Amino acid sequence: MSMLAVSTEFEARLKAVLEAKSMLKHPFYVEWTQGTLPMHKMQEYARQYYHFEAAFPRFLSAIHTRTESPKIRQLILDNLWDEEHGERNHPTLWLEFARAVGVEPDEVITAELRPETRALVDHFRQVTSTAPIAEALGTLFAYEGQVPAIAWQKIKGLTEFYGFEPKQFEFFSVHLVADIAHSGAEMEAIAEACTDEDAVIRAVDTACDRLLAFLDGCYAAAA
Repeated sequence: MSMLAVSTEFEARLKAVLEAKSMLKHPFYVEWTQGTLPMHKMQEYARQYYHFEAAFPRFLSAIHTRTESPKIRQLILDNLWDEEHGERNHPTLWLEFARAVGVEPDEVITAELRPETRALVDHFRQVTSTAPIAEALGTLFAYEGQVPAIAWQKIKGLTEFYGFEPKQFEFFSVHLVADIAHSGAEMEAIAEACTDEDAVIRAVDTACDRLLAFLDGCYAAAA
C-alpha cells in the first residue's frame, strides 16, 4: 500500500476498533466529563498516567530505530520532537496538571505503579521494540487515535465542573491539536508498513484493552 493511500476499508476497520473500545465510554471518563469523578481518583490517575507519558518517547524511539523507511522515521521523529523537546515538554506539562489536582511532582515521579499501569507500559514497550513495524504503529494509533476527542472532553469537564483554568490543563490543550496530526501520520505509516491487516487490527484491539484496563486501575482507587 502507498504511504498516501490507506484503503478505505482498512481505515474503517481500524477506527471501528477505537469506537468499540473507546476510553470515553469507560466510567472513569464518563464521570470526569459529567463532573462526578471524585478528586482522589483523578489524583491517582495523575500519579499513574505520568509513567506511561514519560515512557512514550522511548516507544517512539524503538520504532524509529527499527524501521528502514525514511518516511516513517521522519513521521516518528516529528512525534518524538513534540513529546520531548524543550522545557515545556509533555511530561513537564503533565506534572503541572498533577499539581493542579493536588499532587506534587515528587509524589507523582515516585508513585508505586498499579499492576494495570505496569502492564500497559510493559505492553507498549514490548510491542514497539519487537513486533512488526505496522503492528507497533497500530499500537501507538490505538492511543493517539483517541487522544484528541478525549482531550476535548477532559478540558470541557475540567472547566465546567472542576473550575480549572487553561494554564492548569495545557497538557490536554497541546494534545488536542498535536495528536490529530500524529494519528493521521500513523495511519499513513501503517499503510506503508502493513503486510497483514488482520495482525494490525489485533494489535490495535489488544492495545485498547490495555488502555481500558489502565483506567480500571485508576477507577478502583480507594479514598
